[in-house]
Amino acid sequence: MTQNESAPERAARDIRNLIKNRALQTGDSLPSQRILARDLGISRASLREALATLEAFGQIRVQAGKGVFITDPQDGTPRDARSARHAAQVYQFRLAIEPYVAGLAAQARTNAHLSALKDSIEKMRQAFVDDNLFQAGKADTAFHNILLQAADNPLFAKAMHPTAQSIHENQMLPFANAAAIQAPLQEQEQVLRFVRERNPSRARDAMHFHVLSAATRAHVAFLRP
Repeated sequence: MTQNESAPERAARDIRNLIKNRALQTGDSLPSQRILARDLGISRASLREALATLEAFGQIRVQAGKGVFITDPQDGTPRDARSARHAAQVYQFRLAIEPYVAGLAAQARTNAHLSALKDSIEKMRQAFVDDNLFQAGKADTAFHNILLQAADNPLFAKAMHPTAQSIHENQMLPFANAAAIQAPLQEQEQVLRFVRERNPSRARDAMHFHVLSAATRAHVAFLRP
């Protein structure tokens, strides 16, 4: 286990390696959860968390009573109407709040906030080098949480807290798109640039573009026709 890597994170990495090493294809099944937990040396609870993460990335699909199956992330995530609607609703919520938060952060940020934002971007960059999508997702979430702190208005954090887990899962969805997996780095660097320059208008625009682009990468049509 690498430094600061939890049991679910390690399990998610090991399962991804298992898929690669066995050259499993779309539709192939993984061993049963009982066998996976035994072979990986983790609890069933940690395994379920790891599988939930990989499902959010679009790499597997857990079918109750049937098993865990390999999926093709390029087919688009999420897969069913209920999860697609939920993802769309989360993106709508984020688009309404996060650009304004970025604009406030550009006005109220401190040098400590700038350092933390830069650090989160670098952690995401290293996570991509290490092929650790779990850590990349955590770094992405950290970036947005730091902006919330920098906005210096606790009401935004309180408004978003009840949906924090849904937002975190939503932020992981674009990582299923391998062709554009590093796009968030450039987009977040743009947000950081305008926050650093104390340019609230451009920071809002950059965050608006980031959320829209993330939805596109996740194949989520979050605006109804």
